[in-house]
Amino acid sequence: MSESNFSDLISGSENWPEGLSESAALHEILDLREQLQQLNRAYYDLDDPLVSDAEYDLLSQRLRKIEAAFPQLASADSPTLIVGGRASERFQRVPHRYPMLSLNDVFSLEDVDDFIRRTHASEAEAKFIVEAKVDGLSLSIDYEEGVLQRAITRGDGVNFGEDVTLNAMQLSNLPHRLSETIALSVRGEVYMPKEEFERINEEMSAIGAKTFANPRNAAAGTLRQLDSAVVKERGLAFVAFEIQDSSRNFTSDREELLFLRDLGFDTIFPSELFDTTEEIFSEIERIDQIRADYPYEIDGAVVKVDQLSMRERLGATSKAPRWAVAYKYPPEVKETQILEIRAQVGRTGKITPQAILAPVHLAGTTVQRATLHNQNYIDKLDVRVGDTVLVHKGGEIIPAVLGVVKDRRDGSEQVYRLPGNCPSCDSPTTFLDEGVDLYCTNTDCPAQLQRHLEYFASQSALSIDGLGEKTATALIENNYVSSLADIYSLKDKRDSLIAWGGIGREKTVDALLAAIENSKEASLARLVTGFGIPHVGVQTAQSLVGELKSLEAIAAASAEELSAIPDIGPKTAEAIRDWLALPQTKELIARLEAAGVKTREAESVEAGGTKFAGMNFVLTGTLPTLSRNEASGLIENEGGRVTGSVSGKTDYLLAGENPGSKYDRAVSLNIPIISEGDLMAMLEAEGGV
Repeated sequence: MSESNFSDLISGSENWPEGLSESAALHEILDLREQLQQLNRAYYDLDDPLVSDAEYDLLSQRLRKIEAAFPQLASADSPTLIVGGRASERFQRVPHRYPMLSLNDVFSLEDVDDFIRRTHASEAEAKFIVEAKVDGLSLSIDYEEGVLQRAITRGDGVNFGEDVTLNAMQLSNLPHRLSETIALSVRGEVYMPKEEFERINEEMSAIGAKTFANPRNAAAGTLRQLDSAVVKERGLAFVAFEIQDSSRNFTSDREELLFLRDLGFDTIFPSELFDTTEEIFSEIERIDQIRADYPYEIDGAVVKVDQLSMRERLGATSKAPRWAVAYKYPPEVKETQILEIRAQVGRTGKITPQAILAPVHLAGTTVQRATLHNQNYIDKLDVRVGDTVLVHKGGEIIPAVLGVVKDRRDGSEQVYRLPGNCPSCDSPTTFLDEGVDLYCTNTDCPAQLQRHLEYFASQSALSIDGLGEKTATALIENNYVSSLADIYSLKDKRDSLIAWGGIGREKTVDALLAAIENSKEASLARLVTGFGIPHVGVQTAQSLVGELKSLEAIAAASAEELSAIPDIGPKTAEAIRDWLALPQTKELIARLEAAGVKTREAESVEAGGTKFAGMNFVLTGTLPTLSRNEASGLIENEGGRVTGSVSGKTDYLLAGENPGSKYDRAVSLNIPIISEGDLMAMLEAEGGV
């Protein structure tokens, strides 16, 4: 499929958006901005992309076109004007010494030609270099006296990034000490080599774990690991493409890259210099033809002015430099037929439709299946069994169905609906996440029991030592456990477990059985956490139990009563009500109670103070002397409640250094913000607050 046909498939007619009314344009602009903001958060902040790069690029391109056609509808907070995501609270936020801007993406050679013409109109002697565009995670690295000092992610690109220095030290090819004692700030891309990406995903798939969507996602998720050993084990690497600052002077980009290579950096290999459109087009095509030869994923070609003095004169917008563009290669698209659609149950209980395809060669591999995401996606494209469809694959593991070739239909095609009952256990299914994703409602569903059992026994829940992934899998596969409640009857099978030997010898079996027995006395909040109710995590479970004290009371509460509890909104309240109403849930709770598991919270023996009675606190940032647990304990001992997110129900935000987005949210809601010193003063005050 040609580049223009691919764009037309998504964007409509070539004349669009001509003829679009202002009111219709505003409606679509608001819709596209909301979509792109959600996708940006998933991509940049969560390292969990929801769509392919091609789909994202086309949505972004569509928004740019409407905004250009209706400049009166422009907004400073449009995703088209914002760089990257936001700095994570998991790492220290640090200010950028130099902006880490993104590049303007273009999707046609005509747009590249326009860029060259505009540049030559301002700088007639401009020369250009063309580089492969690495699909990785941008990183800025500072050296002082030739020694690596700090590594920062892009974050929001302008103000703050994340300090990931310890993890960057594990990058396989990054110099820690340079051959020259210079001051240097270098920017490049962190990537996961293709071979490592395939190896890791094969290993994760083999154990049923969630695989990475693409190498960029894998690199970003790995670099943000709190354990730097994981970074080293996964073989991340770094490729440099720019000097941001240096104690040496340079006149051109090519000169900078050659210098970096001499210092020991892997670099984007500098191209020859070009000054004509034809030469640049030829180089873009050459890079496309050898994409498979690079150790990293390539999603485009960067065209940029070589002379640094000209770059300074050309300047930049708030998002991107005016001296460069990134031409994005269109994804490879092929036609094939959908032979069947299967509903697959994942380890979280999510049921995903998957298209079984007539084999087709795509992006270097033979493809026989493609994701259809969810029922909304099927309905939007009107995909039917037997349809001829367009399939594309970028850096993703599983290709996606892009569209239907409807003029190929002969009337035999069949409309598809996801099942009302789970294909694994035949339990009822329900739509969650605002009606988008379908889930099995059965905690004991065979397709997800291993994951539920691991989580039930995890440190966040009942903390059963010895009941990890390997043991959970062995117990399920050998028919010792077919429900969460079955673990409490394992003591009756002690001799059989020892004779079997699948989880160890006598000492190991006895230790596991003792840990299971001890878990009966775990707090009710831990038990509720372990159930894995949709949208109910540790903090929500604590709030829920803190208010209602027993499973019986929680089950009797209405959705309105649940919604009134801090940390519980209408969506979570409905999820709790729906889960507790299921017959299999009632059976599970009955069996747990019969086994002696505590389903009621014990009354506190020691009554604490009441200074903060009925008040809700949220903590953010690093406090000067107190840990978060210590601060939470002080608040809770005076009758207060510590919740995980800022809302209209929050009474105080306790903020330390590097407070993050919760601070901004509190300011927008006019919620009082206090320091550790303020908290201590409130605790020492006579009477209530």
